[in-house]
Amino acid sequence: MKYEFLILTLIFWIPGLLIYALRFDLRRVIHLMAAFSLPFAATEWLFYPEYWEPTFLFNLIDYVGFGIEDILFVTGLAAFTSTVYAFFSGKTLEIKTVRWDRVALIFAVTGSLVTFLTLGGMATIYASVLITGGISCWILWLRRDLIQAGLIGSLLTTLIYFSLCMIFGMTFPQVFEITWHTTDFLNLFIMGVPVEELLYGAACGLAATVFLPYITEARFIPRDTTLAM
Repeated sequence: MKYEFLILTLIFWIPGLLIYALRFDLRRVIHLMAAFSLPFAATEWLFYPEYWEPTFLFNLIDYVGFGIEDILFVTGLAAFTSTVYAFFSGKTLEIKTVRWDRVALIFAVTGSLVTFLTLGGMATIYASVLITGGISCWILWLRRDLIQAGLIGSLLTTLIYFSLCMIFGMTFPQVFEITWHTTDFLNLFIMGVPVEELLYGAACGLAATVFLPYITEARFIPRDTTLAM
């Protein structure tokens, strides 16, 4: 089964492109979150081949530890996870400035926790869910006004993530059994989609919804408010 990861990335770009086309006010959010997501593309070597073993364009995984597909995947995922709450709630983010000290802190903590947990023997997929969820809860403790947005964003992301995985599974029958090493993990599926993928989607949805408001001190406000200004 060749280039299934490339097809997956293209499928995952669909909701982000739709939001980008329909909501001009959320384009800056997508630009920023796509940029902030790029470092995570380089973490593929932590998942491959322990968690899964797809085919990469030009076999870049063997040379640099990640592939073109990883860049497309993290940016596409960031595009819709960071905007799905605002899109469906009719709200927007009025971003003025980025607190780079907060960005540096979150990335430093994330890197430290990844190192600690993976060296401690925890599977990367579970470590990523735990770290992403933990940092998100820390942000919510500091910004309790984001709790509702974060939870709804996580739920919406999980539903979309699940739907996209279903489309992917129909495109490549039995792909999750063949490419994912599910038998080494929970080996539990919901309508053919590994539970680990849904946990990952939920954690990403929570984090992406609250990350940008935290580092920019922005709030979700009714879209009509900005249009009236």
